[in-house]
Amino acid sequence: MSDYVPSGKYEQEIWQFIQSRQVFTHADVEAFCAAGDWKRTNYLRSLARLNLVMLYQRKGNIRYYTAQDPASLSGDAALIDTSAMDAQWRSDRLGSKISAFQDRAQPLQPWTPQSPEEQKLWGFVRRQLRFTRDLVLAQKIAPDNKTTLFLRSLENAGLLRSAGYDNGKPYYTAFSTLEIMSRAKDKRLSTEGRIWTAMRAANKFTVEDMLMTFAGLEEDFSEKGIRSYCSTLEKAGYLKDSRRGRTSAQSVRYHLVRDTGPLPPTIKRLPVVVDPNEGRVVYVQGEEVTWATS
Repeated sequence: MSDYVPSGKYEQEIWQFIQSRQVFTHADVEAFCAAGDWKRTNYLRSLARLNLVMLYQRKGNIRYYTAQDPASLSGDAALIDTSAMDAQWRSDRLGSKISAFQDRAQPLQPWTPQSPEEQKLWGFVRRQLRFTRDLVLAQKIAPDNKTTLFLRSLENAGLLRSAGYDNGKPYYTAFSTLEIMSRAKDKRLSTEGRIWTAMRAANKFTVEDMLMTFAGLEEDFSEKGIRSYCSTLEKAGYLKDSRRGRTSAQSVRYHLVRDTGPLPPTIKRLPVVVDPNEGRVVYVQGEEVTWATS
């Protein structure tokens, strides 16, 4: 077994996972590894054909397999507690994803505007942290065809990058990843910013995954705070509960369905005045008084 080397990244992840525990089921591999159904099933079958994975026990409809020497195992497979290993695996995977995500950066390519119109267009897009093509066209800095060619030239030079989607519309930025991180350093290093980065890296996660990721930093990343942030983002449409059947006994497994970019959605807590006689909010700080209107 020690001489076996998996062929691809998905195979490597599955192989590392099944070797990290005494027994596993196909459902465990599906829950903890990123490979799709076809690749996962065929890879596990190939391991079985190579005698690298063997059936350990069968309990009803559940089959427990092992990548260890079956002679070294004993006892009821269903009673083996894997909760600590599961939590550690998720934490390690999430940590590696965050590191890879934060290290990803594209170098700025040499490019200079060739005309006064391009200089104005370049100045405009560099003043926007992110923008849509329609927003640039709406400025009427140059004819539409020239504006389109300008944006295309930025894209060809590697200076126009995706900055997420909002309501189905693609957004772009003319800043490099490092520039964005520098401009948004305070936001990204805030509690919400670091949780948001972890969410983007994981894509699917539980609150428990986040707690493991920020273990030892409970003063800044309390369970109550993480749950509150996740709950609010779910209500705002950024997160979705991906549990099958919505079993109440299971921890909520969130899926990030609205990734709008590197900066964290910020929860604002503004003073409001609520009139219980009318059952409505009559004033929000920063807005004009609304009580006089029905």
